[in-house]
Amino acid sequence: MKFPSYNHAELEEQILTFWRNKKIVEKLRERDSGNQKFYFLQGPPYTSGKVHLGTAWNMAMKDLVLRYKRMHGLDVWDRMGYDMHGLPTETKVMKKFELKDKEDILDFGLAKFTEECEKFCKEMMATMNDDFMKLGATLDFTDPYQPITQQFMEAEWWLIKKVYSKGRLYEGLRTMHWDAATQSSVAKHELEYKNIKDTSIFVKFKVDEKKYIIIWTTTPWTIPLNLAVMVNPELDYVDVLVGEETWIVAKSLVESIMEKAKVDDFTVVKEFKGTELEGIKYEHPLGIKEFLPQELQDNPKLFSILLTKEYCDDSAGTGLVHCAPGCGPEDYEVGHENGIPPFNCVNEAGLFENFGQFSGWKAKSDDVKFIQSINDTDALVAKESYRHDYPHGERSHEPVIFRTTKQWFFKVEDLKNEMIAANNDIKWVPHAAYNAFNSWLENLRDNSITKQRYWGTPVPIWQAKDGSVIVVESVAELEELSGQKVENMHIPHIDTIIIKK
Repeated sequence: MKFPSYNHAELEEQILTFWRNKKIVEKLRERDSGNQKFYFLQGPPYTSGKVHLGTAWNMAMKDLVLRYKRMHGLDVWDRMGYDMHGLPTETKVMKKFELKDKEDILDFGLAKFTEECEKFCKEMMATMNDDFMKLGATLDFTDPYQPITQQFMEAEWWLIKKVYSKGRLYEGLRTMHWDAATQSSVAKHELEYKNIKDTSIFVKFKVDEKKYIIIWTTTPWTIPLNLAVMVNPELDYVDVLVGEETWIVAKSLVESIMEKAKVDDFTVVKEFKGTELEGIKYEHPLGIKEFLPQELQDNPKLFSILLTKEYCDDSAGTGLVHCAPGCGPEDYEVGHENGIPPFNCVNEAGLFENFGQFSGWKAKSDDVKFIQSINDTDALVAKESYRHDYPHGERSHEPVIFRTTKQWFFKVEDLKNEMIAANNDIKWVPHAAYNAFNSWLENLRDNSITKQRYWGTPVPIWQAKDGSVIVVESVAELEELSGQKVENMHIPHIDTIIIKK
């Protein structure tokens, strides 16, 4: 038996033509107008590419629910929308014009670059609208919301001004996840984790003639930026005689450390609590003191042992934790508590700057070189390979690092319990969605709202050299304050607007 062939493109066009001529979607809305309302706002797909299987499936599932609601007579309010700002679009435009990094973008011209980003977004939105309609989606595609419009961006400005008026907007120096590939900070929800193979190292820091504290780290590149060492005041520590040297380590980890260091002959000669180590000074194995800012060189707690119960235990390593306040949130907290500022000389591209032999070395990527430099000073006790889940940028898919930068934040951590309680009043379908959102709330942190990129909503904060700020809520307010006409809200045009005090 011979079956007729199926030409989907031909059939789709016939059905869509019938829908258009008969105004089927419009009649669906008219039929249920005035009935009980059901509201649906599309969670936006990125206009950074064509519709793929994932976006098609997402649209089909949502449209299924809308059809079901209409079948039950509900007056369905639905609106399509797209996510049009951000790195996905920048990446596509950079690829189109063979731009590798920010320097290439500046050479290309910021105005031209953002114009191309806008053009690309609008072209892809039109294509995606057509594709979704070909799938038979019944959403309203006549007026999708677009984050690149002045109306949308002004709504964001209004929100930021509202947050500012409530005392919940602040600028802070924080150790943030940083994606060197995109040269931008990365919020926690913008991370993806991959299981990778890394190298951890055991390093000895000299305390006295032939006496050393032994630290363990999974980030060798941060050793040049070490400013202190953390110990737990309640843990038991020991002096271990190894040849002519004395090593200070946690009592419970002696056997494990010696095995990894391939040391067979050793003797525990003294036992004491971590409190006895507080304030002990040590020499940095890489001799980096001269490259630090003078105020850091003069800091009385530089290269000394600090006490912390929260961030130091004997579950792994040596019981002594190397502390680089500019390279991690825990290190930052301990440094802040002890008056040690978060020094970090790594630039946006992840490269060390003005730091002796390490200048030009790349954080994490050059771990092998950092380990070799430590070994060259005879400070490397042991190293081992291990596998672990490591954060990567969800856009670049490259490993991220920690870097200290100034960012603007929404203050929300103090509202965490209130939000968790409110979440319990929401009916989530499926229930797994509740679990995911609740977990996110339980780990809530003040979230940065700034990015070091070009294609996005500009943050409406004008800051003077003395640090004072003016937060603007609309284009009209900005024009009134500046006396200038705002023709385009995007970078670099908005950067020409100056408010004189």
